[in-house]
Amino acid sequence: MNSWVTTISSDGTPILLVIGGVLLIAAAIGVALATWAQRRRERQREMDRATPERLDEAAIAHWVEEGRHLFNLWQERADRVAELHGRLAAMADQVEQLKAQVRRDDELRAENLRLAEEIEALRLEQDQLRTVVARMGELIQRASEARPGRAG
Repeated sequence: MNSWVTTISSDGTPILLVIGGVLLIAAAIGVALATWAQRRRERQREMDRATPERLDEAAIAHWVEEGRHLFNLWQERADRVAELHGRLAAMADQVEQLKAQVRRDDELRAENLRLAEEIEALRLEQDQLRTVVARMGELIQRASEARPGRAG
């Protein structure tokens, strides 16, 4: 390692090359930093100049997005209302059918009541007829019994 150091120190060319390389790298870094700083300043100026416009654009974009969201929400609710309206109409039809069935059931109950009353009246009449027939049977039997006794 001493031999390498003595070789470099005896000749100035390698030292100049190293120094030149370091300066070249430092210059490249300086240019990169200067370019970056310049772009940053330009963006800042652009933002300073266009801030109201950008704010307006951002606000409008926000309002448009919010409006789109509200429209989609409104559309979903309108679809839901239409669905509920359809279901309500179907339920109204079912209610009408049930009312008609109840009316038929009421009519059948009234008819059953009328028939039950008619059956009861017929049973009473049947009982009266049985009583009359039984009485006629008794009278016929008495008459039959009374005839042989007269003949004898």
